[in-house]
Amino acid sequence: MGVLTTTITAVGKLGSASRPHRAIEDVDIHLRLGGLTSRGPGIQDDHLVWFEAHDLKPGDKVFLEVIEAAAADPVQSGEPARQRADDERDYYEHCKRVYFELKEKYDGTV
Repeated sequence: MGVLTTTITAVGKLGSASRPHRAIEDVDIHLRLGGLTSRGPGIQDDHLVWFEAHDLKPGDKVFLEVIEAAAADPVQSGEPARQRADDERDYYEHCKRVYFELKEKYDGTV
């Protein structure tokens, strides 16, 4: 593993002054325990998920204990991580392409 994350995400009307982008005023609260493998050069890494809860509500308690373990529990899901090319020229060309695609949108010139 190269990255291990626990994330609690709350989406919706989270305060009296908030103006959500959707009409529904419900708050959705999600918990996710995941990570990213770190297998080394030339070997595909994966985003992994061990646990997800999509039905949390205000007042719920979440307890987290950090431990060392010789082996991890089986993952619930995973997907290949996108690789960024280490080649400097490829990265430059990518940035240049994106710059020209977005230039008019942000400064009104071509």
